[in-house]
Amino acid sequence: MDANVALWALVGYVVGSLPWGYWIGKLKGIDITKKGSGNIGAANVNRVLGAKYAVLVAILDFLKGFLPPYMAYVLTSDPRLSLVAALFAGVGAAFSVFMRFHGGKGFAALAGAFIALAYITNSFGTVAVLATTWISIVVLTRIASLTNFVTMITAIPLTALTGNAYLFSFAIFATLLLSYTLRENIKRLLEGTERKITDRVR
Repeated sequence: MDANVALWALVGYVVGSLPWGYWIGKLKGIDITKKGSGNIGAANVNRVLGAKYAVLVAILDFLKGFLPPYMAYVLTSDPRLSLVAALFAGVGAAFSVFMRFHGGKGFAALAGAFIALAYITNSFGTVAVLATTWISIVVLTRIASLTNFVTMITAIPLTALTGNAYLFSFAIFATLLLSYTLRENIKRLLEGTERKITDRVR
């Protein structure tokens, strides 16, 4: 079991570390870390490179969170190892080994990992509620950081009510991680200066 834990922690971390926004920016001749907010996630990619590249980055970042816990379950049938892979995928997204232990905000990867755990534990209703929450907030505010943070906070009481220990544990971890990675965004939100998704870099 200990060897399996180490293996899936490593797999989760390495896959979660893949900095797709940075690499795609480089393919376009742009260092995304020096444009806009400097973040390598989809929201900043949208501001700098446009919507089609942002969608691509969002999908790839989602998959780097989804695939490690999903594959852990497919290969071992052990949801505990899926949780380990999910946790470390989130760590990788925020502290990428490919980016000198810097990374993005991590929400897309965390969402992918959460949905993988929900799939494994048959908690589709939870995903539906959170997806509705996310869509509602982003339509009303057009602010990615606010939408992502509130959605993940909402997951804590929701998963507590459903009694899903795997999702509840992951929701607490994800909220704490986002509290750190979004700390500057939270400060700007309080100051009323946070950028919207629709803002473009000139």
